[in-house]
Amino acid sequence: MRDRRCARCRKTTSPNGAPVVVVAVEDGRDVYACADHRQELASPTGDLLVTIAQYQDMARRRRAGR
Repeated sequence: MRDRRCARCRKTTSPNGAPVVVVAVEDGRDVYACADHRQELASPTGDLLVTIAQYQDMARRRRAGR
């Protein structure tokens, strides 16, 4: 089971109610962050591995929502 909580504050949603998102990949694991901690935890802009992880996470959420 994936831990889709913000790596800093452990919340599962951002203050506006949006779900947390993948902002980095460390040691093969997705790092999720809420809107408040996104910049603090994010990988450098343009990290292709993060982009791929975000697409995979979106696909998993869609499949789970069926």
